[in-house]
Amino acid sequence: SACREAAGWPDHVRVAVNLSPLQFADPAITATVTAALASAKIEPDRLELEITEAVFQTESEAADTTFASLKATGVRLVLDNFGTDRSSLGHLRKAPLDKIKVDQSFVRGAAAAGTRNAAIIRAIVTLAESLGMDTTAEGAETHEELTLIRQLGCSQVQGFIFASPLAAEEALILARESKGSRAQAPEYSRPPRHRLIRTGMMKWKGKVLSVRLRNISAGGAMVECDRAVGTGERVALDLADAGTLDAEVRWCREGQLGLRFQEEFELKKLARSSVAGVPAQTMLRPHYLDTETSPDSPWAGRRNPLTPKEVVRF
Repeated sequence: SACREAAGWPDHVRVAVNLSPLQFADPAITATVTAALASAKIEPDRLELEITEAVFQTESEAADTTFASLKATGVRLVLDNFGTDRSSLGHLRKAPLDKIKVDQSFVRGAAAAGTRNAAIIRAIVTLAESLGMDTTAEGAETHEELTLIRQLGCSQVQGFIFASPLAAEEALILARESKGSRAQAPEYSRPPRHRLIRTGMMKWKGKVLSVRLRNISAGGAMVECDRAVGTGERVALDLADAGTLDAEVRWCREGQLGLRFQEEFELKKLARSSVAGVPAQTMLRPHYLDTETSPDSPWAGRRNPLTPKEVVRF
């Protein structure tokens, strides 16, 4: 019935169906899914099958076979309520999943002071991106949660902040009013960027600012910085042994800067500097924990508090 409803929706709108562990274990599940798609005459990639971590509790070749056969039909496989049950990260490596859904227990209250939920969400998003998977944050109810989720990089958001469950007729109206995403040409072409975590320094107007490098390509980078730097400003990104790169600020928002290098950068220089053991290559705290007063910050209660000169030097 879900596929039949989706047949009346625009082609860019998907429908998600929950599969219980018993349904997933049914040897006929792939045939059932294929028949539903054929009957409704919708493309397989418009159907998302949501499973929970419970399907991994029993290791068997049958489960691997089911994953493979469902994936072969072209449907999208989604891991629901991630982080609430017992499963190994190895299952994420083996299972051909397309998306991870962050459980609402991590989303609700994530914007509140003193919670560690934001750090957990960021870790899940980073893991999913590394595995080529999308992410959906479940249970968003407030604008503060929505803003934080967007900052953390979740692909999609689900929750009462948008709508409560709808009858089929209302869902049809909403689906028909929705618009597919449109590709927008960037201001300039750029090579693919590589994600990483690395500290560095950035020189700007005679000041030296500490920055956190989040991704980089031969043509530019995205960094996190505690200072707002205007679009069009000239800066120099110092990556220690990897060299100093003259760059232009292309955009600045919410503590992040997009940089365009004046000359092409050789990415292999980063690999060489990491072998040399440059101190700048330390693990970083997320920007939302970047405060000495946060109880979740590993810098909380440092032995030598900031002096007035350190506070005002910029």
